[in-house]
Amino acid sequence: MSKIKIEVGLEELKKAISELSDDEKEELFFELNPAWGKALKKMEKEVLQEDEEGKTISLEDI
Repeated sequence: MSKIKIEVGLEELKKAISELSDDEKEELFFELNPAWGKALKKMEKEVLQEDEEGKTISLEDI
């Protein structure tokens, strides 16, 4: 497979990113920072588990 090298200036990159939708920016963020995605999934799992165990307070009770 051939390799292609593309050079893009920082300002060009910022401009291209600014034109992405919020969903695309979020997807790009987690693509570039996989550890954050793993941490977020772990936190979500813990919250759901605590909710199932009754360790959370409902918004109605606040």
